Amino acid sequence: MADNTTAETPEVALWNPMWAILLSFIFTPVFGGIVCGLNWRALGKEELAIRSFGFMRSSLFIMVLYIFAEPMLRGVPFTQYILLAIMVGLWLVWTLMDGMKQLRYVNDTVGEAYEHKFWGKCITWGVGGWVGYYGLAITYVLGLHLLGIGL
Repeated sequence: MADNTTAETPEVALWNPMWAILLSFIFTPVFGGIVCGLNWRALGKEELAIRSFGFMRSSLFIMVLYIFAEPMLRGVPFTQYILLAIMVGLWLVWTLMDGMKQLRYVNDTVGEAYEHKFWGKCITWGVGGWVGYYGLAITYVLGLHLLGIGL
């Protein structure tokens, strides 16, 4: 006798878009762009995936540019808050233009009927990204100091 209770198998495996938005506040839009880009690919939306990866590249470029510009901003008042303002601004722009779009799309089309991917590897990569970013920044500043370039 056949069992009439068939479990629906999720068609797609995604990271939760709401958590992607929240974790991107900690790990920057670089993190969010990668996660949402991979989610868009899993959903078959390659154009939107390319857009998400574009946000990732733009955010990474701005962050690296800041590393090289920051030593020249030493005399400017409130310099220590510039990176924080840039990061919050990038996060808001990314959230409004990409993160919320994916959240609405997933809620409207898939709902909760998807396989929820585990966040462990993503968070590890996010922490590694911050360590790498600060490692680059410290190496650059120490290099300037050792070369005798005024800071």
